[in-house]
Order: sequence, then structure tokens, then C-alpha cells
Amino acid sequence: MSGRIFEITEEMEQKIIDWDSCNAKDVTGAKFAYIFIPTGIGLVVKVQCDVCKRELDLSDW
Repeated sequence: MSGRIFEITEEMEQKIIDWDSCNAKDVTGAKFAYIFIPTGIGLVVKVQCDVCKRELDLSDW
């Protein structure tokens, strides 16, 4: 079984920083879920905030 590596680009990281407005609620500082969905027409990339439940779509269509 071959694995896949999914990465966040610097441009995506900057979009996440600009979009983020919440403070983490736990000591680790974790607050995002990163979702990668490979499809026949490209890769869907979403970031969900665990604090406020908003979602940012970073897919490059």
C-alpha cells in the first residue's frame, strides 16, 4: 500500500493565518482539522476550526 503525502503550501498557510480569528481552548494550541479529499478533478483541501466550527476551502480549482 502506497501512502500519500498532503501538504499545506506557504500561500495556503497565509490564507489560514488571515482567516483565523479564534483562540485555542486547550494547552496544545490545536484548533484546526485539515481535510484532504482526492477527487478525479483535483484535490479538495479544507480547514475546519474546532472552536467556532467555521470552514475555509483552500481547494485550487
